[in-house]
Amino acid sequence: MSVESLMVATQKLGASMEALAALGAELRLRRDKLFAAPRLRQLLQEVVHGIDPKMLDGVTADQEEAALAIIEAFFRQAVDLLENPARAPGWTHADPAVLHGQGLTSRRFIRVIEVLASRQADLKEALQRPGVLLDVGTGVGWLAIEAARSWPAWKVVGIDRWEPALSLARKNVAASGFEQRIELRAQSVEQLEDEGAFTLAWLPSPFLPPEIITAALERVRRALVPGGWVVFGVKMPAATPWGEAMTALKVVRDGGHPWKTEEVEKKLLDLGFDQIEASLTAGSTLIVGRAG
Repeated sequence: MSVESLMVATQKLGASMEALAALGAELRLRRDKLFAAPRLRQLLQEVVHGIDPKMLDGVTADQEEAALAIIEAFFRQAVDLLENPARAPGWTHADPAVLHGQGLTSRRFIRVIEVLASRQADLKEALQRPGVLLDVGTGVGWLAIEAARSWPAWKVVGIDRWEPALSLARKNVAASGFEQRIELRAQSVEQLEDEGAFTLAWLPSPFLPPEIITAALERVRRALVPGGWVVFGVKMPAATPWGEAMTALKVVRDGGHPWKTEEVEKKLLDLGFDQIEASLTAGSTLIVGRAG
C-alpha cells in the first residue's frame, strides 16, 4: 500500500462521512428553522438529492428529528472510536446525544415485530391480546414508549443496569404519558427473577456480553408465559469489503458479540423454543422463538 493509495482511501471514505453530515445539516436546518446562506442551502439540498432524490418525500417532522438524532449519535460514537481506540469493551456512553440516538434507533423494531407477526399467526394473535413486554436493555426508554403507544392493551417492563440511560428513561416515560403502563427497573437480565410474567421479550444482543447470553436466555425463558415469545436482535454488516469486520468491531466495543443467525437459532432450540424464524431488516436480523 503506497501513501497515494492511503490518501485515495481516506478521501473516498471521507466523502461518505461528509455526505451523511450534509444530510444531518439539512435536517437540523429544517428542525430548528435556521437561516443559511441561499447558496449553501441550495448545495446542501443538492447533496441530499444526490443521495436519493425521494429520500425525504413523505417523511414527517418527527421522523426527520429521529434521523437527525441517529446521525448525531453515529458521529459522536465514531469520534469516540477515533479518540479512544484503547477503551475497554462495554457500553459506557453517558453522552445524552448518544443515548437518545441509540434509543430512537430502537423504536423501529416495534414495527419490525409487527411485520414478523404478519407471518406468524401465533405471534399475531399474542399481539392482539393484552400482554406484557420485557424490554431488556431499555436504555432511555424509546422502544418501551413506542410499544406502549402502538399496543394500547400492553404493559412494558424495561430493565437496564446503566444509570445514565435510566435517568433519561424516567424523564422520557414521564413526558410520554405512559407512566402507568411502563415500569423501569435498575436491573441486569441475568438478575431477572420473574416467572411466567411476560408475553414477549426483546433482547438487543449487540449490548449483551457473550458470557451472559446463555444465562440471559434461560432467565428470559423462565420469565415468559407458556407460549410467550422472545425476539433476539443481531446487528448485520453493511455490504462493503470491511462491513463484517466493522460491524464486529462496533458490537464488541459496545460489549456484545457478533452472533451468527444459526448460533442463536441453536441456542433457542436447546432451550426449548420452537417456531423459530429469522427476519432481515435494515441493519439487523431479528430472530424470534416461541416458548414451547
